[in-house]
Amino acid sequence: MLALSVTSSRPTQTCSMRARVMAMAVDLELGLVWDNDQENFEVNLRMSGPESLDQMEFLRHAITIDADALRAAHADEDEYGARLTGMIFSQPKIEKYYRDAIRAAGTESVHFRIHLNGPARFHQVRWESLRAPGKDGRPIATSGNVLLSRYLSGENWPLIPSKPFRERRALIVVAAPADVEQYKDLAPVDRAAEVARATSSLADYRSDVLGHATLDEIIRRMEKTPYEVLYLVAHGWLTEDVPRLLLENADGNGDVVDARRLAERVHAMAHKPTLAMLVSCQSADPGENPASADSGALAGLGPRLSEAGIPAVVAMQGNIAMATAEKFVKQFFDVFKNDAAVDVAMAKARAAVRTQPDWWAPVLFSRLRSGRAYHKPEFTTLAGETWDDLKLLLERHRVTPVLGPGLADGILGTRAEIARRWALRWQMPIAWHGRSNLAQVAQFLRVTKKSGMVPHYLTEFLMTDLLERVETAGHDNRDDPFVNLPSRLLTGSDPVPIIQEVGKRMRSRDAADPYRVAAALKSRIFVTTGWTGLLQDALQEAGFRPRTMCYPWYPESRSRDIEGVPLEAWPPPTVEEPWVCHLFGRLAEPESLVLTEDDYFAWLSAWIGKRNQLPETLSELSTALSVRPLLFVGYQLRDWDFQVLFQGIQNFGGQGMLNNLNVGVQLMPEVDVIEPEAAQRYLESALKDVRIFWSDTKTFMKTLREKAELET
Repeated sequence: MLALSVTSSRPTQTCSMRARVMAMAVDLELGLVWDNDQENFEVNLRMSGPESLDQMEFLRHAITIDADALRAAHADEDEYGARLTGMIFSQPKIEKYYRDAIRAAGTESVHFRIHLNGPARFHQVRWESLRAPGKDGRPIATSGNVLLSRYLSGENWPLIPSKPFRERRALIVVAAPADVEQYKDLAPVDRAAEVARATSSLADYRSDVLGHATLDEIIRRMEKTPYEVLYLVAHGWLTEDVPRLLLENADGNGDVVDARRLAERVHAMAHKPTLAMLVSCQSADPGENPASADSGALAGLGPRLSEAGIPAVVAMQGNIAMATAEKFVKQFFDVFKNDAAVDVAMAKARAAVRTQPDWWAPVLFSRLRSGRAYHKPEFTTLAGETWDDLKLLLERHRVTPVLGPGLADGILGTRAEIARRWALRWQMPIAWHGRSNLAQVAQFLRVTKKSGMVPHYLTEFLMTDLLERVETAGHDNRDDPFVNLPSRLLTGSDPVPIIQEVGKRMRSRDAADPYRVAAALKSRIFVTTGWTGLLQDALQEAGFRPRTMCYPWYPESRSRDIEGVPLEAWPPPTVEEPWVCHLFGRLAEPESLVLTEDDYFAWLSAWIGKRNQLPETLSELSTALSVRPLLFVGYQLRDWDFQVLFQGIQNFGGQGMLNNLNVGVQLMPEVDVIEPEAAQRYLESALKDVRIFWSDTKTFMKTLREKAELET
């Protein structure tokens, strides 16, 4: 068994690799990209089957959506659906992909995402009215085995993974202006009745009700409290494709707000809701045109809130009846509380109102590829067996911990955070998506400055960064480990003494501190790509006598440990005297640090070229990495640390060595460049049996301490 601990976000509950594959739903994405010159949509088709790689096709100038023809059929839902279906499936290739997805899924679900990139007016199209092609002709959205949602993304939108489950808290906002009669066709809002409906639907949430639905008060409350759900009831309308909301002013009268202002304010918030439920109010007299009063204003707000960073937005398009909205919302949250997959909750809630004439009104805008809003920190498969196996192997000292930079996040921050702060400090002209890539940021300095100076620039930056932490420490928390550090540590340019002292304080206060737990693993060999000596400090505090070496990857390096003892003279590792092997260098030896893209390529070349030239005594390292189970902790899949190390280990004992071993991976879920689901498929294809623990490092180490009954 190879146990990897790295982090992403698609937990499954199956019992084996084969069972997991067979139970996997099919993903079908219909991407519509507006061509302004041709005034029609180009089409991207993608299907991810349970036993195949992604199938993808691009269709140029394939679809024309006649919005006027659809609006003319607004009062006849069957006719509307038939017209939309004819427009979409006019391209045979789209129909083939749809039928292939249904066939491949079998009894499982098809996650059908309409990925719309076009003018705002096309968000008013009732995509939910789309029918299955052929004689069936039933609405796809209510077919039961198809989970339909509108998936949104943009050029500068980071991917949004699922989040760790948190306390259920909701903010209920009901805009009931006292002077609503001055607004034509708008009915008074019964605030008490709407609040009662909301609290009933959110019975499992700790709900707060806003007194006055002013824009400033809505934002103030969400900035103060990290709500998981924003539940908003309001009138609205569209003016030249711009959604307007009728909120309240401080006096309780109406305040017509450009909904883009709400989205802008949400975008600036540090803690955004996970889900927004937008319920439109019924007009006073909808007459023969029940959608005319609202005109899809809240559905128009949905994409803007998605762009602002809310992962899932459910909005009512058109003038939905209160009875329909109430039944839909209650069913949605009844499902959502037990299954965090928003598209599943959406499908079941739609099914509950499918006999209503306005069943199509609720719309889901999602930025969650998996459809799952939350994940539970657990191994993806065989959780109980994995913990039992890991506990037994640890007791027998048969596991090699491979510790990443994530163990020091509480002191230094993540590598992505360091990169962003460093790029900002130097005002580097790097594209936004590259500023969180530490190797790319360091490479910029290597190219623009003296190459040998990059490690020294890093240590200088870290020292400045730590001093800023010291200056701001303790304002809100006197237990902050940066409070009242000895003044002798704050002079000079070496960040190592500060890191050591802060780490010592954190370990003394927390039995689940990641390094304190790591020291309790009692391994003969620890492999780390971290820069600090915090692991050695923790081992010494636990009574062990570690030996430390840096992998000799750079030309000036010598095969000696940090005390100058030749590696040839090292005795075999023991639990009492374990080896700590720094593969990517240490801050105490700046020249040993692997930082830039060039450094990683040089390291990998040295790793492959020198593995047969290392002293015979280091054969223990070869065994530890190519034969024994590995426990990777503290990595993100996108980090160069993980990518280069992963390839290096695969090559250490020969290509394909890892495929004979069982693997558990703990990958941190804050992935904003690569899709978590794609990450899992990649690891499953590279390794025979992947056991992934989706969690942050702190949570994993705390759970490991409990499950393995480690004494810290």
